[in-house]
Amino acid sequence: MFIMAYDWHHAGSEAGPVAPITEVRKSIEFALHTVPSKKIILGVPLYGYNWIIPYNPGRIAPGISNQDAIETAMRYQSPVQYSEEYQSPYFRYMDEQGQTHEVWFEDVRSMSAKMQLVRSYNLQSIGAWQLSLGFAPGVWLLRKFFTIRKF
Repeated sequence: MFIMAYDWHHAGSEAGPVAPITEVRKSIEFALHTVPSKKIILGVPLYGYNWIIPYNPGRIAPGISNQDAIETAMRYQSPVQYSEEYQSPYFRYMDEQGQTHEVWFEDVRSMSAKMQLVRSYNLQSIGAWQLSLGFAPGVWLLRKFFTIRKF
């Protein structure tokens, strides 16, 4: 079973973590009631979203690669924050038109937290979604500890 543990916040929603660890954990625990752990692959995102805030229903936030998120934070000199509650990085910046943006994405810390769930719940592996956007090279260093499947 491939659990798509992402898009709690998505292109059409208000800004927030794409794969908050709290919800990822709940999804795993729910699945374990009926599926053996070794038959579960945890799907994680390799992307984030760049929302304009305040939230406006009908406005679609573009997806952003994790690498582009870091580059955007650097370009706008916006410090990347880290939500301990959701185990997810984010930042805000103001663009040239004066619009405030909020970006939530994944990094090595957030991916490591998810990979630790795979290990602690004895799941089969982890699967990555949205390879076309790319990912910061550092996350692939974690491959030596986990089986990573690309779907």
